[in-house]
Amino acid sequence: MSERYLENLIQEDALVDRKMAFISGPRQVGKTTLGKSLLKGSGNYYSWDQSEFKRNWIRSPLKALDGRNEGSILLDEIHKDRQWKTRLKGVYDTIGEDLSILVTGSARLDLYRKGGDSLLGRYIPYRLHPFSVAEYKKPPEPDEILLHSQKSHSWSDLLMLGGFPEPLLSGSQRKADRWSRLRLDRLAFEDTRDVKVLSDLNAFRTLLDLIPGKIGSLFSFNSLREDVGVAYATVRDWVLLSESLYYGFFIKPYSKNIKRGIRAEPKFYLFDILQIPLSEKPKRIENLTALHLMKACHYWTDAAFGLFELHFVRDKEKREVDFLICRDKKPWMLIECKSGSKEISKNLIYYSQLLKTKHNFQLCEDEAYDRTSTTQNIRVLGYQKLMSGLV
Repeated sequence: MSERYLENLIQEDALVDRKMAFISGPRQVGKTTLGKSLLKGSGNYYSWDQSEFKRNWIRSPLKALDGRNEGSILLDEIHKDRQWKTRLKGVYDTIGEDLSILVTGSARLDLYRKGGDSLLGRYIPYRLHPFSVAEYKKPPEPDEILLHSQKSHSWSDLLMLGGFPEPLLSGSQRKADRWSRLRLDRLAFEDTRDVKVLSDLNAFRTLLDLIPGKIGSLFSFNSLREDVGVAYATVRDWVLLSESLYYGFFIKPYSKNIKRGIRAEPKFYLFDILQIPLSEKPKRIENLTALHLMKACHYWTDAAFGLFELHFVRDKEKREVDFLICRDKKPWMLIECKSGSKEISKNLIYYSQLLKTKHNFQLCEDEAYDRTSTTQNIRVLGYQKLMSGLV
């Protein structure tokens, strides 16, 4: 597996400043592998799934780490300890000045840090995403996009196999589909138990099967409620739980300065695009684009280049552009997804002039195509070319 794009950032940011590095992200995206790559040896890897370590950690976290070697330590899956934050705080406050600590696990690290946090000021959060076209060892800064290009993975392979390491590197569509199905079963029937007790796991699994059909459309909790047959509040709780488990993510509409812009209904995209049937290729393309853009937003935000947020724009006249990146709350980049059409979208022209965005892209499936309308400040190019210049 190639070096992941967060390696240098974590080494030169959190570890240098003796802050704990919290690495969150979807199940099987490579968090543990990334954490281990930052260790000097295997002796400093500790997992909650190791029975002896679990017993020692509960009795005395400091003694559980007595046998460590020189260098950073990796604590994996310790969020399964209900008192993990209190115990980790004790470790950090006692030996944190002399020890670099990496904490990896499931997405619940990200979930838990959103509330009142006794670890505040002691760690830096990082979000690990699936592989992308570029996957730079040193990703570009926001003002360096498209200045240099790198293709670690092809857009067509990612579209067929997704960006998770195991199915992508296997190169097998059949194995990728099996992997996706088994991963979703584990998320639905096992991962949920560490976060919340659900009354009907089979209904929750049904809900996860229905969500891929909503990709690209305005997301309706009420529509899902009717399909699943449970109360509105239950459906909402379950969808938010799936987001916390990194099944997918919401993007919200941007409405500031947009007359009659929609404000409420978000859209939802998946981390595992294999859940979207190949027969619905436009939805896969849009979802894969969303993944690349969200990955860039998270990296630039986590690396302290500012606050980058992914939105879409749509008004009540149904003028819509698929994606808008805001930089420090200001519109910065518009991206419209197309298949065969290379004629510039009227909606993209409209919103680029209204929002005065610095970057405006319309994407097409012709990878050799690259034209810029200087008068309208809109560049039409292939998906792979844009993604190879991002994170």
